[in-house]
Amino acid sequence: MYLLAICTADSTIGLLAPMVGTAAATMVLMLALFYMAAQFFRKPEYEAFVSIELYQLAVSVILFAAIFMAVCAANGIADSFVGNGQDSFQVAGSYLQYMSHDISLAAVEKLQALALLAQWASSVTMRFGPSVWGVTLPAFPAMVVVERTVEFLLILISPFTASLMVQQIGLQVIAGTMLPFVLPMGTVLRIFPPTRDAGAFLMSASLGFGIVFPFTYVMHNAIVRGIMVPAAYNDSDAYSAALSNYAAGNVASYISDHGLFNPWNMFWRPMVGISFLLLQSIFLPALSISLTVAFIKSFNKFIGKLG
Repeated sequence: MYLLAICTADSTIGLLAPMVGTAAATMVLMLALFYMAAQFFRKPEYEAFVSIELYQLAVSVILFAAIFMAVCAANGIADSFVGNGQDSFQVAGSYLQYMSHDISLAAVEKLQALALLAQWASSVTMRFGPSVWGVTLPAFPAMVVVERTVEFLLILISPFTASLMVQQIGLQVIAGTMLPFVLPMGTVLRIFPPTRDAGAFLMSASLGFGIVFPFTYVMHNAIVRGIMVPAAYNDSDAYSAALSNYAAGNVASYISDHGLFNPWNMFWRPMVGISFLLLQSIFLPALSISLTVAFIKSFNKFIGKLG
């Protein structure tokens, strides 16, 4: 309970104390009965069984306490990254909320407005000459290209946004199940001999998904936000100066000269945001789950070597 208190996990006391405490007390009672039977029937193999199971009971309790100490350490490291007393799950949730709401949703709104504007501008025509022999020409022919590009980006951004939302839901499920439920359940199962292997796997899974997995998002937050902070993303003048070195800068200047929209605010900024969405929607979650699964397998083998 002291570990729970210093980890500010008081809400889980109601689950952890009955489950682990009752299982440990039950196992101690069973071992006491086996020891008395060994003394009564003069069975040395019973005494050996009691000795082995006492060792396994002590290992289970120590692993349970060590995992909570690891939770304290991980939360302390996460707080050192971002401050405000946030743990790993809170940092991961706020980071995904930032990516899905501030970046993805803002990009969709601007691109959708640009798509409507491009559709209108591409439909505007000018007529030259008499009605019979006259020629009809589009007033803004370049807007057809803009319209198609924006429509492609809107189709592209939809699965990225869905991936971010699924990651948010997954983190909430993990936060509500792994440490409060799976960890004590794994400890209970590991205490008893028939379910020891299953309990070791659940303890490894709780440590992997409860600590390693959300902490990878803390690293994502520190890395990705550090990339997005520079002037290339926040300062339109600096980014416009960078665009002038490429052919894309000429396109932005051409569209801006017609007074249709601000290319930085409605096109280039969403484009930059989509590049970060691609990073967080595809590559980084795959890296996180790969690291977590590798950790679970390694830690499960380590627990298995303890007996």
